[in-house]
Amino acid sequence: MKRSLLLFVPESNRNLSAMAPSKGTEAGEMKHLSDQELMRIVQAGDYSPASEIYDRYSGRIYNFAFRFLKNAEAAEDAVQEVFVKMMRHANQFHGDAKLSTWLFSITANWCRDYLRKADNKVKEAEDVLISLPTSPDLAPDRSLEKRETEQRVQRALQLLTPEQREAILLSRYQGLSYAEIAQIAGCSEGAVKTRVFRAMETLKKALTGEASGGDRWLNAVR
Repeated sequence: MKRSLLLFVPESNRNLSAMAPSKGTEAGEMKHLSDQELMRIVQAGDYSPASEIYDRYSGRIYNFAFRFLKNAEAAEDAVQEVFVKMMRHANQFHGDAKLSTWLFSITANWCRDYLRKADNKVKEAEDVLISLPTSPDLAPDRSLEKRETEQRVQRALQLLTPEQREAILLSRYQGLSYAEIAQIAGCSEGAVKTRVFRAMETLKKALTGEASGGDRWLNAVR
């Protein structure tokens, strides 16, 4: 699934997807810049790196939001809102931090606010996770099995508390450290470890019918 970048900020040139690259940095060159280097350009008032940053992180942000909320439309909204906030508040990003941590912090806050609204409870929705292209060597039955596994894990994730779901998604699916998750969640590393442990126990039982073997199902869709 290819998602377009349609971000709007209170500037004369609002559609960031149409922004030309800066004079000093061509679009092709941006692919070789680090996240910190791209953000320094943005912080200088040049929004041309927006598309490159979007390409790097929009899929991960969408998948996190979708797995958290199980709502495709809300996940789409989350992606747009996260990148709008990234551009508007670029100066809040510190170069010694990881851009991924900052973006997932914005995403997690958006998802929490979404769930606080009485009419936005997690609900059933069509599974539309962004997936990597299926290998041509993968037999059709294996491809179907992979999709069924994704759906099974997605249902199991909804058994977790929002705090547990956030911790397990950031840890197991996005590869963030406990320290980074603690920063995002506003809690201690010990609390994150506890949430991940309890989440894993719940998922293992839900996916296998017993407290063993759940890792196989989680790893199948990482």
